[in-house]
Amino acid sequence: MSDPTKFLTSLGQALATMSLYPAGHPARERAVDTAYEHLQQLMEDDPTPRILFIDGEVVYRRQVLRHLSEWEWGIRLADAGVQRLEFLGE
Repeated sequence: MSDPTKFLTSLGQALATMSLYPAGHPARERAVDTAYEHLQQLMEDDPTPRILFIDGEVVYRRQVLRHLSEWEWGIRLADAGVQRLEFLGE
């Protein structure tokens, strides 16, 4: 699994977990920590990753991530008006 896919999968899991458990719950903490670890791994190769959500597609580095086509969280984020996730390095 590629780094952007690992990150996005763990981000989706963290978002789902956040809706299930109250603040401070260990499952929430683990999910957020895992997503953050995957983001850090992604940023080792790409210090400013940018992920786009366009028409049900997830785009990273101008490449459509076909295996994330119609990804539930990509669609949800786009429906909420989030078209891009962009992270700035330190």
